[in-house]
Amino acid sequence: MLCSVPCNQAMYCRVNHIQFDASKKDEIIELLESKRETMMALPGIQSICTIITGEGEITSFAVYDTHENFTAAAPQVGQIMGGFAAYFTAPPVSKEGPAIFSL
Repeated sequence: MLCSVPCNQAMYCRVNHIQFDASKKDEIIELLESKRETMMALPGIQSICTIITGEGEITSFAVYDTHENFTAAAPQVGQIMGGFAAYFTAPPVSKEGPAIFSL
């Protein structure tokens, strides 16, 4: 495993690919901004980055310090995601796993 932290403390990540109503992009950005403090308070969160990957598509990357904190944050993340559900045009596609490389 290639990590900049000890292997027993490897970061844990989630990637969400979301399809949304493209006409609501500005509303989604406003909602993201309104949730900034809540997201910053998630246990072990290191970073969150959301990018537009196509018309009506966003991908969000969340990095946690440990799998344990990722798991502890799951109920809060579910609540946050629920606030965006009205904008989704399909269920989110999520993948998660331990980081094997980071800078």
